[in-house]
Amino acid sequence: MFGKLKRKFILTASLSSAAVIIIAFSAIYFIVSQNVTRRPPMPNGEAKPMLNETPEKPESLDENTRTYFEERIKDDREKSLTTLLISLITTGVAMEILVVFASFFLAEKSIKPVREAYEAQKSFIANASHEIKTPLAVIQANLEAADIEGNPWLDNVAKKTEELSVLNTQLLSLAKMDTLEETGEPEEIELDTLLEEIASCYTPKLKKKHANLKIVKLKKSEKTAAKKLNRADLNQLLNILIDNATKYCDKNVEIKIAPDEIIIKNDGATISKENQKHVFDRFYQTDKTKPGVGLGLSIAKQLAEKNHWDLKVASGNKTTTFTLNF
Repeated sequence: MFGKLKRKFILTASLSSAAVIIIAFSAIYFIVSQNVTRRPPMPNGEAKPMLNETPEKPESLDENTRTYFEERIKDDREKSLTTLLISLITTGVAMEILVVFASFFLAEKSIKPVREAYEAQKSFIANASHEIKTPLAVIQANLEAADIEGNPWLDNVAKKTEELSVLNTQLLSLAKMDTLEETGEPEEIELDTLLEEIASCYTPKLKKKHANLKIVKLKKSEKTAAKKLNRADLNQLLNILIDNATKYCDKNVEIKIAPDEIIIKNDGATISKENQKHVFDRFYQTDKTKPGVGLGLSIAKQLAEKNHWDLKVASGNKTTTFTLNF
């Protein structure tokens, strides 16, 4: 992230200085060339005596002599302009090199405190998430062991503890991605098998909503379903997308599998064009009545970009579709 910011800073400074140098030096060359070309030509008539020189019998320059001197003057003008142009180009290149080095130094110096603050923030989030994870696990274990059936107060505690656990996991995921921590090497994955495993985890939620989930293989060849991908990242990304579809669906969730593409579609409310632009932003929620804080899709987008996958959203006619291309 900071590398891109530094490159943009250097590029902007270099282009700006290059534009200023080109405009200034072009103006200098134009003014000088105009002045040089306006030198008076050789006289056609009699040669005039120099100051304090005794006048002698006027002599006229013959045509050959006049042509010779005119050509010499023209050659001198062209050589002078060529020398000026080379000098301006050399000076401009040298100045541009100095600007690049200066902008590199200034960019590094300017970004350093921001990077340090950013690293401290990431470290704090990661450490806090790790510290929160243990007491949350203990609370959840005790709630599962306790008899909470029919007790609305403990049931509310269990729900909020689960939401807090999900949020803590998302924050930890963001901290890991920001530090570019590797989560595993690419391996051969059967997409249909992986999706069936993940989808089965959401069956209870769908049953509660009286909704259905359908998996469609666009191409039945088993070989086309095998891809060499990062399993951990793909598993997390698909979980986010299917959980999102389950959360916002009305009656149906459909997953389509192709050799280089996974499409997850759900019915329900339509996401406006304006909201579609921000759907992958952190903490952005199109429906604030739903549980969550708006981190899931942001994490999914980052996982896709990290692995050079393409994740897009489209919505219309009360359906929302997320398309993942490899």
